[in-house]
Amino acid sequence: MMRSTGRRTAAAAALAAASLACGLPATASDRQGTFEFLYGRYDVADARFKAVYPGTGPALGLALTASLFANLGVSLEVKHLSRSGALTYTKEATSFRLIPISLGLRYVYPGKIIQPFAGGGLDYNVYYEDNPIGTTVNAARGGHLEAGLYLRFSPEIPVLLVGKARRVWMKAGAERAVDLGGWEYGGGLAIAF
Repeated sequence: MMRSTGRRTAAAAALAAASLACGLPATASDRQGTFEFLYGRYDVADARFKAVYPGTGPALGLALTASLFANLGVSLEVKHLSRSGALTYTKEATSFRLIPISLGLRYVYPGKIIQPFAGGGLDYNVYYEDNPIGTTVNAARGGHLEAGLYLRFSPEIPVLLVGKARRVWMKAGAERAVDLGGWEYGGGLAIAF
């Protein structure tokens, strides 16, 4: 009887070690972090910006999250937003690029299939605008609040779907400040480790 218990314990320990070595968390709450590929839309709030760059623009990004303790983690996200438009008076072509770098805290509720999360953080945004009037390269600081969810199909598969909405606050420019904040929403794939 002792031999059978010892073998089962050894087998369970070997299975747990193999799971850790392969980066497969045993349960949602055991997840160490994620590497995420994101795609979404970003709607800048400023009316003057919308007059030059109508509609929303695509946002492509990468994110890395890591657990700190319990269900609280840190997230680092880098995105690229690109827009094309026409100047309001001359109608000449203009282009705009925004690269937000976000650092924040995120609480993830460890459900079995659906894992909602909420958080907030600080943003450092580099922006570039190019048109016949001139070229502008500058940076602005801001912040964000976000909420979303991970969708996990199986604890054995480390790939999750992620969806989220984020509200960003950011003012750019000193003389005539432009509100480059707004709503961002989207989703992507997350690889848990």
